Amino acid sequence: MTSGIDPSENTNGLGDGQRTVNGQQLADALALLGPVDPACAEALTRLNLRVYPGEPGDRTAYVVLDVHGVSIGVKRRASDLYLHADTTETDDRLIAFEVNGSGELDHPTS
Repeated sequence: MTSGIDPSENTNGLGDGQRTVNGQQLADALALLGPVDPACAEALTRLNLRVYPGEPGDRTAYVVLDVHGVSIGVKRRASDLYLHADTTETDDRLIAFEVNGSGELDHPTS
């Protein structure tokens, strides 16, 4: 993905190289390709995508998707796949997750 933004610009004052694509931008881009299912358009307008440059040793950038009040972060590090879920903006007390169809595992958030 190319942002079309000079890396020295538009870091939202964070100084960390963050790039952001908001949901409306995603929905507008998809609409350029043709008709968009209303449910997909609604979902897209409600999400936010952030990309941070990888740190030394990482194989990919750190990508964060904000949706339903939850932030999900993913990056491939040299030795593993890192997943991060941040539910601090919700009242959720339990995350049920599944990896590769192996069944759900519950993880308390507090």
